[in-house]
Amino acid sequence: MNSRLTHHLWIRCSTLIVFTTAIQAACEVHADPGPKLLQPNLSSQPVRILQKKKTQLQAEAPLVARKPNLGIEARKPNLIAEDSKNITPDQKTKMKGAPEPKPFPGITKNPTTPMKKPQAPKVPEILDPLDRLVDEAIEVSHRRMLSTNVHTPWQIAHGILALRWEYTLYQNKKQVRAIDWISTGPNFRGRPWFITTPKGGKGHPFTEPYAFEGHPNQFLAFYGMAGIPMDHKFKAGEKTITIADMIRNAKAEVNTDEEITWTLWAFSRYLPWDTEWVSDRGEQWSMETLVRVQMQSEPTKSACGGTHGLFALASAVNNYVKDQKHLRGTWLEANMRVRQYIEYARSMQNRDGSFSANYFAGPEYSNDVNKRVSTTGHTLEFIMEGLPKSRLNEQWVRNAVTRIARDLIDHKKQPLEPGGMYHAIDSLVIYRERSRPQYAQELDLLAKQRNFEKPEPSTPIPGYSQQFLNQQQQKAAQYNNQSRYQQYQNNSNQYRSRQARRRSFSRFR
Repeated sequence: MNSRLTHHLWIRCSTLIVFTTAIQAACEVHADPGPKLLQPNLSSQPVRILQKKKTQLQAEAPLVARKPNLGIEARKPNLIAEDSKNITPDQKTKMKGAPEPKPFPGITKNPTTPMKKPQAPKVPEILDPLDRLVDEAIEVSHRRMLSTNVHTPWQIAHGILALRWEYTLYQNKKQVRAIDWISTGPNFRGRPWFITTPKGGKGHPFTEPYAFEGHPNQFLAFYGMAGIPMDHKFKAGEKTITIADMIRNAKAEVNTDEEITWTLWAFSRYLPWDTEWVSDRGEQWSMETLVRVQMQSEPTKSACGGTHGLFALASAVNNYVKDQKHLRGTWLEANMRVRQYIEYARSMQNRDGSFSANYFAGPEYSNDVNKRVSTTGHTLEFIMEGLPKSRLNEQWVRNAVTRIARDLIDHKKQPLEPGGMYHAIDSLVIYRERSRPQYAQELDLLAKQRNFEKPEPSTPIPGYSQQFLNQQQQKAAQYNNQSRYQQYQNNSNQYRSRQARRRSFSRFR
């Protein structure tokens, strides 16, 4: 492009721009300015802010679409009653569509209405025939009634161990609850069931075989199995004692010279696993110490094949596991012993499901139903307490439960020895509690609420004098000097010393 033409073009454009700007300025000067906004004089008048009231529709009209409010704060319908004369037919139709609100179901209209009596729980549909067999065996055993004026405290207390709050007795041709009757302070052959001590009270000790409490705190362990509360009261002569008083006395009298099996059994049901105390001899005791002492006894040389001592160990371990997840020390060693003797019993089980009639000393089968029920019942009772719940459905366990239940049903008209029979029934009760816990709990609650005839209280016997207590101690010493008990005591001391030496070097101590 020519440079000369470009220069002239630039001059022309600049002139046009200047001319256009001048014409626009002249038009703005001579044109109509248009309407102006009025501004109030704020310097001469006070400041007043006026708010315009909105109508209901304007106030509720949202600027942005909102979701409907479906929460608990949503507007409720108007439930105020209006004059029936002013209601139109259309309004009546609308009112019929809205039902009257119902009262809260937890509030009764008549608060004075008496409560209904507890009803028996619905028996769930039993799919397992073994459960039906166990229920029948326990029900049949309820019909074996003992009498208050014939049978001994030792026999009646074993019934409380097995049947608990459902256990009944005959008193003057009336059916009374056994726990209610013994709470009235009965006596047997001129001696009371319970005696008072400086530290509380306890069951009357043996005066003759199978009459009263055969082992220290045996009755207390039975009451623990029945779930009798700590504040339950028993008449003891002219005084009243409780379960707590019996526990306090047991703590004071515990020693290594006497059997501690039932003391451990009872304490594992009533006391925490970490309980500690000092006895009247000034010795320091604890639950762990009781477990350690119990493990020093040889099961094959103990009463009933050692099953009671093993049951007490299993119960103490279970009490420990409820609070502590991991076993250690003495508790681990006790658990290992329980598992060991469970396998011993399994290895010597007979083909019909019964356990050895010789307990853990060796295999043996007995055709005598009394002996078979006693030995198998004692062993199964211990196994039911010590076996893990995951193993309850194993075939060898089911065979043993079936054998006990069959013997109790098939021989229901045959007299059975109360001690072994009630321990066998207790094994079935524990099996039901562990296999069907909810149903067993409902049955126990119903049994406690059942109404029985009130027992007739016995004539209270005055408290014992010190002279009488000394005579009883002398008789007990003479009774223990008999040949069979002296031999048993010597064997116990021999094994106790040997076990004590072995335990002193235990790595779990």
